[in-house]
Amino acid sequence: MLLKRGTFNSFLIFNFHMEDQVQKVFEKIDEDEALSLAKQFIAIPSPPGMEGPVGEFMAQWMTENGLSGRLQEIGPERYNAIGRIKGVNPAEGKSLMYNGHLDTSQGGLDPHDEYLVYGELSKHKSWQPVPYMEDGRLYGAGSSNCKGNISTFLIAAKAIKDAGVELNNDLILAGVAAETGKAEIDQYQGPRYRGHGIGTQQLLNSGVTSDYAVVVESSRMLVSYALPGVLYFKLTVKGHPAYIPYIDNERHPIYKALPIIDAIRIWGEKYTEDNVYTFERGQIRPNVNVGSIRSGAPPKPNYQPAILNMYVDVRTSPARSPLDVEKEFRAFVRGLDPEIDVVCYRSQTGTAPEASFVEDLSNHIETSYRTVYEKEPIPLHWEQHSRWHDVIIYHEHGIPCVKCGPGPGPEHSDITRRSLRPDELVNAAQMYAATALSICQVAE
Repeated sequence: MLLKRGTFNSFLIFNFHMEDQVQKVFEKIDEDEALSLAKQFIAIPSPPGMEGPVGEFMAQWMTENGLSGRLQEIGPERYNAIGRIKGVNPAEGKSLMYNGHLDTSQGGLDPHDEYLVYGELSKHKSWQPVPYMEDGRLYGAGSSNCKGNISTFLIAAKAIKDAGVELNNDLILAGVAAETGKAEIDQYQGPRYRGHGIGTQQLLNSGVTSDYAVVVESSRMLVSYALPGVLYFKLTVKGHPAYIPYIDNERHPIYKALPIIDAIRIWGEKYTEDNVYTFERGQIRPNVNVGSIRSGAPPKPNYQPAILNMYVDVRTSPARSPLDVEKEFRAFVRGLDPEIDVVCYRSQTGTAPEASFVEDLSNHIETSYRTVYEKEPIPLHWEQHSRWHDVIIYHEHGIPCVKCGPGPGPEHSDITRRSLRPDELVNAAQMYAATALSICQVAE
């Protein structure tokens, strides 16, 4: 890609020398290399709790390519992989961290549960840790969430090194474990069910910090920085055990639960509409989902079960504390049936900082977007703002952070949303490289 003179906006300190450096770096970004690296990541299975091998691969790759790779253990066979281009004059520019998660949403459950959650999708070849190309797109477990995305910032950093460009401040590269959305409850205990930011929390708590950060979750390379909070609830509906000749429908927990499930649906629809959060970049719609119902035993349908458990996800607006929403939900459930036990087993706040908190970072990124795509960035669809991800961990540590990563938009199918085109890998690498040069600043 050949840059035009004066590509960068005047609010950033760029000159023709700077543009020459960006061009040198862009020339080192190779599509085949980016695609090959993404395939190597995909080929290493890394469901939650088993991120060790892919972390080791990333750390070794960074070391071999002059990016000072190392491992940080967060649990048995669970690693963060950390790399760095060390700045030569940290009094100038700002440090920048790119962050992507090594665990995949595919896997992590036993095959039976995986099928109950994802259906036939869990058996599709795109769900497997086997990279393949189809219709010009790269598929395989984690291709766009988040292994292909990680590959792009690694290729960007390697291109900076290969071009011989020195940075004033540090560029930090982080592949983190334990990001995807599971939580421990009942018999589901242990590392494979511990996620939602544990790796990034460990990263920052151990002193691997930066002035700015970018979480490379899929967003079509557009900027988002607000996101909802999350509450997980377990509701226990009590009945009375009975052999089939003695069943009592009024004390049957499954039949008792039917109107309760529908009431949660109706409450959830109103709750979502009442709690839509509008900010400078769009909207957050905090949805409510009954995600699992368990009662009785399949080998014993001749018995009326004593217990029914249902598991509910309630997203929260950044304008409300999770505790406030929890109180509202408990009061609602109590009004349905005071005998229902309610246990909260995950509670994490949302975030929506003032636009000024991330303004400088966003300006750098969007200037790079204009450079690479030669068009203006557009607003993201609300569903891109309505997901939980590790951006919030950085905000909790006072670090300006946004989400910005390659990947298809909501108009794609369940299958193609989990894929990337080779040119998307290259464009993302170019954007990450240009952003790093502008934030960390090129040394004179």
